[in-house]
This record gives sequence, C-alpha cells and structure tokens, in this order.
Amino acid sequence: MQNPDNFYQQTSIDNAGKAKTLQSCYDRLALVRLVVFIGWLALLIVLFSNNFLIGLAVFVGSLPSVAYGVRWHLNIQKQAEEAAVLAGLAEGELRALEHDFEHFDGGADFLESAHPYAVDLDIFGRQSLFQFINRTVTAPGRSRLADALLGYHDEGQAARTRVQSKDMEASPDWCLRFRTLGHDLNDEIGNFDRLLGWLDRPAVAPTDWTRVLLFIAPVLTLASIAWMLFMTPWQLGVIGFLPAIWLIRKYQEVTAAEHAHTAAMGNLLKTYAALLEHAETRPGGIELTGAPQRALQRLSFLISQLDVRYNPFSILLEVSTLWSLNKLRRLDAWREEHKADLPGWLAALSETDALVSWATLRYNHPEWTDPVFTNEPIVEATGLGHPLLAPGGRITNDFSINTDGHIHLITGSNMAGKSTWLRTVGINLVLANAGGPVCALSGSDESPVTSPGILRTRPNLQVWTSMRTQDDLSESTSSFYAELKRLKAIIEAVSSPDQEVFFLLDEILKGTNSRDRHTGSRALIRQLIRERGAGIIATHDLELGALEAEPGSHVENYAMEVQVSASGDLVFDYKLHPGVCQSFNATALMARMGIDIPDEEIRLHHK
Repeated sequence: MQNPDNFYQQTSIDNAGKAKTLQSCYDRLALVRLVVFIGWLALLIVLFSNNFLIGLAVFVGSLPSVAYGVRWHLNIQKQAEEAAVLAGLAEGELRALEHDFEHFDGGADFLESAHPYAVDLDIFGRQSLFQFINRTVTAPGRSRLADALLGYHDEGQAARTRVQSKDMEASPDWCLRFRTLGHDLNDEIGNFDRLLGWLDRPAVAPTDWTRVLLFIAPVLTLASIAWMLFMTPWQLGVIGFLPAIWLIRKYQEVTAAEHAHTAAMGNLLKTYAALLEHAETRPGGIELTGAPQRALQRLSFLISQLDVRYNPFSILLEVSTLWSLNKLRRLDAWREEHKADLPGWLAALSETDALVSWATLRYNHPEWTDPVFTNEPIVEATGLGHPLLAPGGRITNDFSINTDGHIHLITGSNMAGKSTWLRTVGINLVLANAGGPVCALSGSDESPVTSPGILRTRPNLQVWTSMRTQDDLSESTSSFYAELKRLKAIIEAVSSPDQEVFFLLDEILKGTNSRDRHTGSRALIRQLIRERGAGIIATHDLELGALEAEPGSHVENYAMEVQVSASGDLVFDYKLHPGVCQSFNATALMARMGIDIPDEEIRLHHK
C-alpha cells in the first residue's frame, strides 16, 4: 500500500496541474465558442433572408451540433473544477497527517451534555474525535458517523463497519472521488427528513373524473387559440380556456404546498444520484434494488420542472399545457413506483458516506490496529495512546484491568497526565465500540512502530465518565451538586443488569472539603466494587491508596510521577508506575507564578 503522505502529495500535484491545464483550455475555447456562435447566427440570418426553408433546415440540422459543442465546452470547466476540488481535498489530508484537522467539521451540534461520555472525552467540537475522523458529505452520513461515536448502534453494525471500512481502506482514490462528487452539497438533515416524509404524502394530482381533463384541457386550449385567430366571433374561443383555468384554480393550493415541500430537493437529489452511482462501485460491494441513480435523476428533473412556476410568464404555459399538474401526476407515479426502494437507497448512501470517513482513518493511520473482543472480563492494552495528540508528542502506556469489580486508582501531581490517560482509555474504547481502529502502538517512544499493539476488551462495554461537571445557573445547580447527580447516574448504570459499565472518574467530590471528600470517595469506591463495577479513578487524595492494602481489595494503585531537574525544571514522563505517587509539583508551580512560599515549606512538601 502506498504511503499516505506520498499518495496525497502526488494526488494534489497531479490534480492541481490538471485543473490549471483544463481551465486554460476552457478560457481559450470560450473565445472560439463566441466567434463560432456569432458566425452561426450570421449564417442563419443570411439563409433565412434568402430562403426561409433552407434557413430552417440548416437551423434544425445544426442545432444539435451547437448544443453538443456548448455541453462539451462546459464539461471541460466541470472537469477543471472537479480536479481543483480533488487537489484541495488531498491538501486537506496532508494537513491532517501533520495533525492539523481543524478545517474539518467538528459536529458541535451533536453534543449532548447528559451523554455518558461525549463531553468529557471530546467527542464533538473543536479538536474533537469527530473532527479528527469526519469526512462526510451528506447529512445522513454525518448523523450516522455521530451515532456510531455516541454508541447509538448495535454490535452487529460496528462489526459491519469494521469489515467494510477495511475493504475500502486500500482505495483512497475511490474515497476522494466520492468526497469530490459531494463536495458542494451543503446538505442538511431536514432535507433527508423532508424527502422521507414526502414518501408518505398522499397523491396530489387529480385521480377522479377530473383526471381526464388533464389530457383534454390542453387540446381545448389549442383549439381555442386557433378559433380566436381564424374564426368569428373570436370571443367564443375563450370558452375553451375554462377547463384549464378551473383545474388550475382547484389545485392551486395543493400545487403550491407540494412545490414548497419538494423545492429544496432538486439539486440535492441530483448529487445523491451521482453519489449512489459511485457507491455502486464501492470496494467490497453493495447491493441496491432497482436503478437508484437513474430513478433519482428522474425525480430531480421532475422536481426542477416545478420551478417554472417562479417564472412570471408561467401562466401561459400553465393554461396551455397544465404544466404543474402534469408534473405532479408524474411525481405521484414516481412515488408509487419507488416508495419501497427509496429508504434503502438513502440508507446505503449514508452508510457509504460514513464508511469513507472510517476508511480514510484507517488509510491515514496504518500503524493503528483493530481491537480484539473477548468474553473474558478484562480490558487490556499495549502501547495505548491518545489519538488526538500529535504522534511526535504522544506517549503510550500498557495496562490491564479486570472488569469484574476492579478499580485502578491513579495518583499524581498536577499536569502529570492523569486526565489525559483517562481520556486515552475512554476514547479508544469508543473507537472500538464504533467499529473503528484504535490507537494502540508498539515500539519505544523514540523508535518507529514495528508491530501493532493491542486493545482487548469486552464487546459493547459502556463507557461512563465524570470529569468536567460544571455548575448550571439555569437550574441553580452548583458544580458539587452537578457532580453528585452525575455520580448517581453512574451508580445506577453500574447497578443495572442490562449493561456492563467501565467508568472513568477524575478527582471525584472535588467540590467539598478534604475530610468529606476523602470519606465520600472511600464510600463510593467500595460501593462501585460491591456492584462489580470497573474503571479508573484519578485523584490527588493519596490516602485513598490505602484501599489497596485492605483484605480482599480490588483496588490497584498506579502513579504518574514528576521529577525536578538540576536546573529546577519539572520533567514529566507521562508513564504509569505501580504504587502511590511520590512526587508533587503544585507548590513549585505556585512559586513560579509569584506566590511567596518559603523555601523550607517547599523542601518540607517534597520530602
């Protein structure tokens, strides 16, 4: 497989050059096109002035060639624009490989404050996991990706995502082409809902005896025009217009309502059709009923034809042909024919769109690995790192914990990496449950990865966190009470027989005094163990480390240490060490910030 950096670099160079060449060709041919068009008009004027029939014959005979030439010229510009988009997408991936991914959508609108882990693990928003992964172009695909990261799908769906994204991983050019086709879609989930809602709307075109008038009224209108031009009294010809006018007035509100419901979907469906046509060539294969690309193009065309109603002279077309009503009749027929197929087509499109994101993640990070699922009550990993940290500064750790009532208690000084470690474990479990690869590496921190690490876990292990609880002025809730509510939800989840929970708690009960915090923390830990809960708790309360020595204890102590160099600088290794933390840095940091702490107090603190 080609190196991602080399592939994107070459793709960017090739397509930037192609876009420049095609645009230059288009600009040169624009002048030729203008000259040819003027010459064609001049020839027609001469021919028509000398012999009308010859002029008409030349006009009819040459019109297809002129139209083909215009389409051919416009297609050159389209190819230039697509090449420019493709080059830009490749440039965006090169930036992402440098760990600059803020130009992608962060999905902040998906954030749920009460979700078990979304806020604490940075799943959405700026510098989030969603922003790191997201390459979707459709609103349904975007929602599908978000649902996966929120855990709103089953184990079977995650397994399919894993298999299908691995099939697509080796085809980054296919993925870029898919994104190019949908690049300027600007889709909204409301369009998707409106389209599905349209399927359930009743037929709107005439279905009773008035249906006959759809075919008779235009004939009567033409007959009336002929009467008014060649017969007397001409006023009698007005009678032939009455059926058409009556139908237009009768269905005026229905037509307006149907047009308002479908107006925004015309261009959307045209792009959907192109994306589905490309999706049918998806690596690994995809099964679609019917002919979705042709059917959606047809639907897009019919919807666009209703836009004629915006033209101020549309009344002439309506009276003479009952234009809108006939288009509504064809829309009703399309809906009846494809009502059962359309939801499946849209589901396949959203699935493919989300898979492009997962496949791109795999291609861009070949050093990552797939999780290993086991029925054993265990979570263990080698070389586990935080995916949102730049590889150059990413420190990995190994760990193993029994998920049948065991807790890792992490002590450490400020900025030692405790919170980051909790997020590292949590975010990788989220990736595993969603069907993605995990950031589990091997090799030393200084040497390149030589073989993948592992993450072994129970399938569908539910992650719960309590790390960033804040006060809520709208509910007159203090941060301490907000944390208590969060802990209550975690206890209820742990106690539930319907799910297996892995919790990540950072500095629990931090909103109260040290005595109450210690008492409450000990009680909480013992209760979680009794309920056979498992997880990791980070704390500054070193006295909690004594729980490990209690008879039958299911608590294991780990520490993240800090050292002070000879020059007085703080040195962090961000590594897990067995035991309780033996080093502290808060007083040293406060002294650096200008707080006057006597040297003997600092020395006493660090003894």
